[in-house]
Amino acid sequence: MELSIRAYARHRGVTEAAVRKAIRQGRVSKGKNGKINPKTADKEWGQNTDPAQIKAVFTEEKPDYSQNSIPNSANGPSYQQSRAIKEAYGAKLLRLQFEKESKKLISIDDVKVSAFNAARMTRDRILNIPDRVIPQLVGKTNIFEMKEILKAELIKALEELSKINEKL
Repeated sequence: MELSIRAYARHRGVTEAAVRKAIRQGRVSKGKNGKINPKTADKEWGQNTDPAQIKAVFTEEKPDYSQNSIPNSANGPSYQQSRAIKEAYGAKLLRLQFEKESKKLISIDDVKVSAFNAARMTRDRILNIPDRVIPQLVGKTNIFEMKEILKAELIKALEELSKINEKL
């Protein structure tokens, strides 16, 4: 059974102007004959209207919440779904901004530059060890003594790097 706009407004418990506005905004559809199918229109009204603007209407039918959780691919997501998505992304952006300002989040470019600089310093310090150690090793014949000199230089280079990394 289809209803006129005025009859549907009485059915919904809203003004005729509210129904006309809903039709104009595309939240409720009417048939080719200008009449409204109340079951279809009630479902559309629930899916496409801001929940804060919905006046409570009690019916004997239980609402179909499964339709609200899955976007209709033909019409796109409902108003509630769009609002929920917007709010979720807004919350994520605020969280990222907070973490960035509280220094818990840093730029990936800064991390790449720091990692490159640390790797470069490590390489340079290790490659400079032979130049510093060779004068100490000249004339040494005891392998244990030579090993201890090399080990001491390696430990010294690594300690210097750890002090630099603590500053970063």
